[in-house]
Amino acid sequence: MALEGRSNTASRIHVLGAGAVGLLFAAHLRQSGHPITLVLRTQASADRFTRNGGRIGVVNEWMRAQPSRKLLRTSDAGAGNVVPWLVDNIHAMAATAVASSSKSKQQMHIDQLIITTKTHDTLQAFWSVRASLSSKSTVVLMQNGMGTYEAIQREFYPSPHQHQPELASEIPTFIIGSNTHGCLRLPEDEFTTHHTAMGGCRFAVRPSLLNPPPPPPPSALDMLAALGTLPLGASMVNWSDLHPHLLLKLAANAVINPVTALTDSRNGYIAPPPPLDSGQQCADVGYYDSMKSYLSSACAEIAAVYARAHPHLHNELTAHAIEEYVSHIAFSTACNRSSMLQDITAGRSTEVDWINGYVVRLGQQHGVHTPVNTLLYTLVKLKEAARHHTLYGQQ
Repeated sequence: MALEGRSNTASRIHVLGAGAVGLLFAAHLRQSGHPITLVLRTQASADRFTRNGGRIGVVNEWMRAQPSRKLLRTSDAGAGNVVPWLVDNIHAMAATAVASSSKSKQQMHIDQLIITTKTHDTLQAFWSVRASLSSKSTVVLMQNGMGTYEAIQREFYPSPHQHQPELASEIPTFIIGSNTHGCLRLPEDEFTTHHTAMGGCRFAVRPSLLNPPPPPPPSALDMLAALGTLPLGASMVNWSDLHPHLLLKLAANAVINPVTALTDSRNGYIAPPPPLDSGQQCADVGYYDSMKSYLSSACAEIAAVYARAHPHLHNELTAHAIEEYVSHIAFSTACNRSSMLQDITAGRSTEVDWINGYVVRLGQQHGVHTPVNTLLYTLVKLKEAARHHTLYGQQ
């Protein structure tokens, strides 16, 4: 689906991070008529994208009738494959080029930016574009785990209450996004995203740390409007509504991701067994009884941390509510391979520092012991190191 002839009157949106999620949103935003610039890690990546025709491919695998287990296997990719739809006329540039523009007379300004990098790459990624942002800019953060917004504030905009006059013209508006769409990018398809499961996404403007808070700039309203028109089940909510949802999602990631990464299993490993007549084949029925104790202990620990850190949400984030939510996610995504498992398998750094590590740090701040999350965090870090050592030794 080429976009030749479509109007380019819509505002340009920069997407920093060309992983599966970044490509999915960039493609849909371009399809809706927005000029898109992909900000890639290196100039070599930007050059490859340009040579590829400046296009993104999207494979809507969620439309296929086969079970998700088959969708995630690459060995049978040639059988019954869904033809990707293509969106072209997309610009690409290297993050280094954005950073270097701040040292020249042609410094670029970014009005609207979506960051979809891995959480552990967020600070470096934000550094590359910071000089191109201002109080007129809007930044959307879409990542697993929690803590990236706070890390950006500490690193780049410290002590806003003491330095309000200096920072008032610098701090952009931040929108936090939560995404439940299933998508992945295969190594051989660098600029194609496989949309494996249809989910939804929520967005909320993060309250400003400045006092009094400034009104949202036009770029924020335009960004929310652009996201709301996408066929991705997007909803715009208040921060007070999104925050508990993010905490529930963090709990699900903290319970499901490390166990699946450590045991090389799909999410169904800790899912409740399906009804016999459901046709569901991905839940590991034989192991659920042994996992039930772990599930309850992990959720109770997270609930204890939340109760101390966010007492106003205590009635909403009980151990029972968290366990029900985690069980639902594990069951509904039983055939999926978690992002942490995919990272471990590929020899990449995981996001455990921003998932279990975040729970551990939050517990330390509020005097709550977190033995389960501390153990999971330690084991995943050991698994990372072992996997890296194995892959390095094979080179």
